[in-house]
Amino acid sequence: MDINLGLFSERLRRLLAGEEGTLPDAAKEGIQNLHTEIEVVTSWLRDYDYDLAWLLMQIGAAAEDQIHSTDLKAIMKEINRFAYESEKVIDTFIIPTIMEQQKSGSSSKEIRDALLGLQRKIIDIKQWMQQIEHIPFDIIDVFKLYKAEARKSPAFLCFFKFFKTEASSFKNRDNDIVGLDDKMEELLDHLIEGPPQLSVVAVLDSVGLDKTAFAAEAYNSNYVKHYFDCKAWVPVSILYQPDSLLDNIIKFLMPSSKLSEVMEDRDYEMRKIIHLHGYLMSKRYLIVLDDVWTNDVWEFIQEILPDNLNGSRVLTTVSNIEILSSFQLENGQHIRLDLVPAGGPLRVTYEGWPFLILYHGSLSLEENREKILAEPFGDQVLTYSKFPLYFKLCGLYLSVFPLHSEISARQLYQLWIAEGFVRDNSEATAEEILEELIDRGFIQVKRRKASGTIKTCSFSSLVWPTILAVACTVEFIYAPVMDPQGKSRKRVRRFCANVNLGELDSFDRLDSYLHSFLYLSPESDRLNPRDIMKICKMFKFLRVLDLGSLFLDQYPAGIENLSRLRYLKLNIPSLKSLPSSLLSNLLNLYTLDMPSSYIDQTADDIWKLNKLRHLNFGLITLPAHPGKYCSSLENLNFISALRPRCCTPDILGRLPKLGSLQICGDLNYYQSLLSKSLHGLSCLESLKLVNESKMPRLSKIVLFENQFPPSLTHLSFSNTDLIDDPMPTLEKLPYLQVLKLKQNSYSGRKLACGSDGFPKLKVLHLKSMIWLEEWTMGNEAMPKLECLVVNPCAYLKRLPEHLWCMKNFKKLELWWPQPELRQKMRDFEDTEPYDIQIYPFGM
Repeated sequence: MDINLGLFSERLRRLLAGEEGTLPDAAKEGIQNLHTEIEVVTSWLRDYDYDLAWLLMQIGAAAEDQIHSTDLKAIMKEINRFAYESEKVIDTFIIPTIMEQQKSGSSSKEIRDALLGLQRKIIDIKQWMQQIEHIPFDIIDVFKLYKAEARKSPAFLCFFKFFKTEASSFKNRDNDIVGLDDKMEELLDHLIEGPPQLSVVAVLDSVGLDKTAFAAEAYNSNYVKHYFDCKAWVPVSILYQPDSLLDNIIKFLMPSSKLSEVMEDRDYEMRKIIHLHGYLMSKRYLIVLDDVWTNDVWEFIQEILPDNLNGSRVLTTVSNIEILSSFQLENGQHIRLDLVPAGGPLRVTYEGWPFLILYHGSLSLEENREKILAEPFGDQVLTYSKFPLYFKLCGLYLSVFPLHSEISARQLYQLWIAEGFVRDNSEATAEEILEELIDRGFIQVKRRKASGTIKTCSFSSLVWPTILAVACTVEFIYAPVMDPQGKSRKRVRRFCANVNLGELDSFDRLDSYLHSFLYLSPESDRLNPRDIMKICKMFKFLRVLDLGSLFLDQYPAGIENLSRLRYLKLNIPSLKSLPSSLLSNLLNLYTLDMPSSYIDQTADDIWKLNKLRHLNFGLITLPAHPGKYCSSLENLNFISALRPRCCTPDILGRLPKLGSLQICGDLNYYQSLLSKSLHGLSCLESLKLVNESKMPRLSKIVLFENQFPPSLTHLSFSNTDLIDDPMPTLEKLPYLQVLKLKQNSYSGRKLACGSDGFPKLKVLHLKSMIWLEEWTMGNEAMPKLECLVVNPCAYLKRLPEHLWCMKNFKKLELWWPQPELRQKMRDFEDTEPYDIQIYPFGM
C-alpha cells in the first residue's frame, strides 16, 4: 500500500537527476529536503510489512469492519492523499517552469511555499507514525480465520491465490502430476474418438496442473488441427456476459468476409445464432471455453451451438468447482465433491447434455481443495509485501489489461518505462522484471521468439480479479469494470477501459491531473472526434495516452498540447503525414506507436524528439536532418518499418543507439544505398529486410562483403529473391544467433556453409526455398545450433550429416520432405534428445 508514496519518491529522484529537465534554483533545496523526508517514511513503512499485508487482505476481502489497526488504515489514507497532492504541486509549479510553458514560470516564492507546505505534511506523517503500534496478535493465526472464509466464497480463494507467488512452487508445478503426457493423450482421445453427438469435456483445476495451459496444449496439437474443420478459443471468466461470449465465438470461428454481415445485427441475438448455426451446420468444430464460473454458460452454449452428430466438441476449464453439484451421475444422483475420483474421467450430464469431467489431481477433489486452502498464505502475503517497489508497481500495472488478453512484451516494456517504473529506462531491465514476475507466478509466457525471449504473455483468471481489486483499493488505477460507482476515481492517476467503449462514458468525471489514459479492450470501435478533443482538453498532464484499437478518422486536434506525453498510441489508418504541429510540442515522447499508419511525409521537427526511444508505424519516412541547429535522435532504439530511401548514411548515422530496425520497400532499387549505410550502425542487434519491389521477378539483390554490422544477433530476409547463396556472406557475422530466410528470400538450388561459419547461430529458418536441392556444411560450422526449420523441403534429398554431430541441436521441423528424407527422419524420431516434427502431420 506504500506504492504511491514510493512512486512519488522515485519521481523526485528523477527530478533531482535532471531527467525531466533542469530544476529552477528555487526548487532544488526544497525538493531535496522533501525527498529525504519521504525516504525516511518509506524506510519506516518497511517495518510494518505484516501490518500492511494484513490491512490489505482485510480491505481486499471487503472486511473493513474487522480492521484492528484503524490508525494504520488512517495513516495509509493520509499517505496516499499526500502523494496525490504532492504530484499536483510538481505538475502545477515545477514542470511548467522547467518546460517554460509559462512566460516566466511560477515565482520563486510560490515554488518555495508549495514545497515547504509538503515538507510540513510529511513531517506530520512521520510524527503520527511514531505513535502507531503493531498489530498485537499473530497474523498467521488470523489468516487461518480467513482461510475458513475462503471455503465459502470463490472471491476469497481468488484473493488468497494472488499471493501464492513463491518461485519454487511455479517452476516445479509440473512435477506434481505424474504421467502428464499420458493425460494429454487421454484428453485428445476423448476429443477425437468420443461419441458422435456434441458433448463437453471439462478439465478441473488441481494442485500442480495449470488447467488453462493443459487445455491450450490440446487445442494447439496437430491432432486437433487436422481433425476439426474449425476451432475457437474463447475466454469466459468470472465476468461472463452472454452477448460478448456469442460475439467472440462468431469472431473466432467465422471468416472475416462474413463477419461484417453478421456483426451488423448488434442488437439481434437470434439472428446471430441463426448465422452461426448456418455456418457450423456442415462442419466439425471445437470450441474451448476457458475459465467457467457459472452453470449459466452451459445453458447459453447449448442454445447457440448446433449438434451435427459429427463429433463436434466443447472443451472447457472449470474454475468454480461448486457448480459441479448441479451435475448428475448416470444413476441420476447429484455429484458430491468428495466422490469425484482422482486420475480418471467421470461421465455426467447437465440437463440431459453429456459431460466428461477430467480431474487429474493425485488426491480426491475435496482433498485437493483442502490442500490449496491449507498452504501458508501468511508467508506469501509477507513475501509480496517485501518485494521491491519496481516489482509491486509492474505487477499491479498488469491490471490495466483485459482478462485473458495476450499482452505484447514489447508494449508492456514501453508502458512501464513511460510510467517511470523502470529506474534506468532500459528494455533489458524491463525484461528482467517480466522474467521475475513469471518466476513469481504473476504472469505466464504465451509465446517466445525464436531466440527464446518473451514475445507475449498473459495471466490467469485467478490472479487478474485480485490484482485489479488491489490496484483499485490502493488508488493505483481506476477501472469502471471493478468500480461502476466510481468510488475509487477521486485521486487516481491512471484510467483504464479494458472491456468496451461504453466504459469511456465515465472519463469526464475523472481528475484533470490524470497521468495515464488507456483503452486496451480487444473490441474495435470508432471514437467520436468530440471525445478525443475532450480528452486532450481535460487531461493536460497526461504522460500515457493509449487508445489501442479505437479507430480515428484523422489526426486529433489538441493532442499537440499534451506536452508531457511519453507514450502515444493511436489507430489512424488514413494518416499519411506527421505534421509539425504534432511533433514540435511533444518533446518528451519516449514511444510513438501508430501501427496502422503509413507515413509518406514527416516534418523536420521529428529530429527534436531526442528522448524518443521507440518508433512503430506500418511504414514511416524520416526526413533529412535539417542542420546544425537541430539535435539527433540519440536515444532511438527501435524503428519499424522504415522506407529504404531514408537509409542514408547521414540519417542512420544520427541514430547512434539504434538496436532494432525493420526496413520495408524496394530493396532492389536501394541496395547500393543500404550496402553503404547499414554497416555503420554499431549498436544494431536486430535487422529485418522486407522487399516490396515493384517488379519482384526482375529483382537482383546481391549481398556485399561487410554489408552488415558485426553487432547483429538477429537477421531476417523476406521476398528478397537473392540470386547468390547468402551463406558465405552471412556466416562471417560473429554474434548472429537467429537467421530467418523467409518467403522467397533465396531462389537458388544450393546452400553451402563453410567450416567455422556461424559461430554463435542458435536458430535457423529456411522458408519458401522451393527449389533448394542441396545443402552442404563444413566441419565446425554452426557449433551452437539448437533449432532448424525447413519449409518446404520438397526437393531437398538430405540434410547435412554434420547436424547430428552438434551437441546442442535438439529441434527439427520439416515440411513436405521427400520420401527418402522423410524415412531417414523417422529413424531419428524416437532418438534422444531430438524433437523432430514432420508436416503435414501424418506423412
